[in-house]
Amino acid sequence: MKAFWIVLLVAGIGACAHHAAGPATLAELHAAHDWQHEDGEALDKAMSRQADRLAKGASRAAAIAQLGEADYTCLYGEAHEDYPEPAAVCARSFATRACQMDWEVVITSDPARPDSIDSAGGEFRRDCVGLDRDWPEPIKSAIDDQLAPGPELPTQPN
Repeated sequence: MKAFWIVLLVAGIGACAHHAAGPATLAELHAAHDWQHEDGEALDKAMSRQADRLAKGASRAAAIAQLGEADYTCLYGEAHEDYPEPAAVCARSFATRACQMDWEVVITSDPARPDSIDSAGGEFRRDCVGLDRDWPEPIKSAIDDQLAPGPELPTQPN
């Protein structure tokens, strides 16, 4: 009988540890990673997993509120009689001296269930000085020259 309780206790601890893995919110996800230096593929997968968690664990309103708490700005499509809650495309951008990073989450609703989420997809993109840390593919841009173009100055006659 004692062995039964030990097995039950170990299984319970394992289940708790399984649930505790990973950040609970998008804000925690952003704080948990070094988005400028970590591997782009791993970061993109973490972003996709968090979007899946968001879709499975929250109502549409709660998911959009969580995106707002993580400094995302959302744009909405047009409602339609078949889809009364339009798709939400929510984005966040952040730049350092070395990289421009962009995150995007797209949420669609299930038209048969108001305030529900049919799908949510997350994506991470990064454009850094040079091409070696760009994600998902190398991006040739002004940042690669380590100098963004300056503002155009008005021409003055001599």
